[in-house]
Amino acid sequence: MCGVAAESHDFARARHRRPSESRNYLNHVDRSRRGYSESSDPYLNSVRHEPREPVEPGRGEAIQALTRDVLIRRSLEVSPNGFITIISIIQGVALALLAQNTFPRPTLLICVQSITLLLVFVSVFYYYLTMSVLLRWAPSFLDCFLPFAIAGLEIPPAFFLGDVSSWCMWLAAFWLFTMAGLWITGKWSPPSHFGEARQAWQAFQKYTRELRLTTGGGGLAVLVCGLLAAGDPWHETLWGTLAAAVVLGTVAMIVYRTEMRAAEIHAYFGVSRPPFN
Repeated sequence: MCGVAAESHDFARARHRRPSESRNYLNHVDRSRRGYSESSDPYLNSVRHEPREPVEPGRGEAIQALTRDVLIRRSLEVSPNGFITIISIIQGVALALLAQNTFPRPTLLICVQSITLLLVFVSVFYYYLTMSVLLRWAPSFLDCFLPFAIAGLEIPPAFFLGDVSSWCMWLAAFWLFTMAGLWITGKWSPPSHFGEARQAWQAFQKYTRELRLTTGGGGLAVLVCGLLAAGDPWHETLWGTLAAAVVLGTVAMIVYRTEMRAAEIHAYFGVSRPPFN
């Protein structure tokens, strides 16, 4: 037994040790894959730098060929950005005119009308921002025309601060045209915008109907105030204040219905979007 132990001890001392070598990821992969063909994954093979011939740029060459997926992605990117850009430009002009016509003669009536118009600008931008989240489609001429035709009506009231009848007439036209635009939005928003979520589409259609009633009623009420101010110029401040209150009530209803319906639609898809968050 002692002899066997000695021989084993001598054999262990005489055993040749492999020289140590650097162990990195690529060497490990090369050794572990000896005898096998190279993987189709280029990251599992050794790094080989092959010289490439320089490509001469051609004038007018495309950087991305047009396919179905590319066309859909471009439409999704351009549609909301275009709407928000148009609204921002129109409201920038309206805001500049509002400031220009408010500060030279800041009477109580003019201040009330200016604050009211400012909140109208905010509500319009808020509405288009919400629509850009809920709806997407390929832009058409009608989609480009409606923001100018409807949101452009925000500009004339800024010229008529202090003139109650004209201010009311332009705001009445704005609300009534907005009602028509909401009808077009509801008509050209089929269930395909919401996929299989039929309840979400029904909530959106109910939302557009609510806004149509709100803007239609507000437009008619402001129109009546303007007619009364034209027929009774001695109480112009009264009718102007009443018209501003009607417009503020319309804006408040639009914000309230938008918050509630947007929260409902987001919750249906499992997205946290509490109202008035």
